[in-house]
Amino acid sequence: MVSDGRVPQGSTQVTATFTIPEAAYGTNYVQFIRGWRADKPYGFTFTVLPDMKVSPSSSSPGSKVTIKGSGFPANKDVILSFDDKDTKLAVSTNGVGSFSADFDIPNTIAGKHEFKAAVEEVSLGDMSASLKVGPKISLDPAHPEVGSQVTVTGRGFASSSQVSIKFNDVAIADSPTTDQNGNFTHSFNVPESSQDQQVVTATDKAGNVATTGLSLEAEPPPAPNLLYPCDGQRFGWFGPQVVTFKWQEVSDPSGVTYTVEIGQNTQVWPPTVTKTGLTSTTCTTRLEPGTYFWQVKAIDGAGNVGEATLAPYPFRVGFFSAWFIVGLILVFVIIFIFIVRAFFRRIREYYK
Repeated sequence: MVSDGRVPQGSTQVTATFTIPEAAYGTNYVQFIRGWRADKPYGFTFTVLPDMKVSPSSSSPGSKVTIKGSGFPANKDVILSFDDKDTKLAVSTNGVGSFSADFDIPNTIAGKHEFKAAVEEVSLGDMSASLKVGPKISLDPAHPEVGSQVTVTGRGFASSSQVSIKFNDVAIADSPTTDQNGNFTHSFNVPESSQDQQVVTATDKAGNVATTGLSLEAEPPPAPNLLYPCDGQRFGWFGPQVVTFKWQEVSDPSGVTYTVEIGQNTQVWPPTVTKTGLTSTTCTTRLEPGTYFWQVKAIDGAGNVGEATLAPYPFRVGFFSAWFIVGLILVFVIIFIFIVRAFFRRIREYYK
């Protein structure tokens, strides 16, 4: 039973709704059985027509899609074509006229493409299903280093069209041109980038756009060895002092910059002074009197941050601050004034 219904009181009509199940192409029969006359069912016919769908309806070359058909002649071989070319797939319907087949989209241009199905010796008319093909790009290697060469392969673009390629927001020189099937291959050297996520974008003249993420190598550079100051040095006795910091060079294929942080506790946080983007292994800065800790970390061209190296001992800048010196001078001035006043007081008392 596919549906049932009841006759309203005082009426001689009944309405029943049902979904047509899988059924073979052609004339099919439905029986309407009245409860009190089950021995004399009423029959009527309807015609099943074929239908075909592609899932997903949009995809790119190299991807797999599934073609499903229903309402075809039962137990028949189906000739399935893509853009009027035989797919060479072995497809047959089952006992209720349905089939399912997977198909790898070949290299072809962007736009609308059609699958068509035919059964020998049966006229089904123009039985087709549409597929929208869009572009895609891939990278080789998938995790390049900054400065190394990466190859972009594009498929599913417009035919014989110039393609502009961008790395993040930077245009890559020497744009390629697609072949007749919308394919291209182009190589470029990966530029430096401060962004955490890199994106490669390809756009043809017809406006077809494909993007893919680019994961740069993720190994951070080694921690630098600190050279100076490292043994608890003292710089000057009075007021602010200029201090020069030195460390050993580290190397990375993508290049290295350094960050120096100077603070007044072993965590160096919050830093009193921060110097970033340093390309040499020295740094000079002016510091107020106090006790300081310092550390250096290396950052490569891919943005990977190496482990920080903390100096084993603090260093000292000055012994007396400028305010201490000013205060000391004021004390001496006041004492001197008292001494002078006392001296002249004694002289006046002497001559009285």
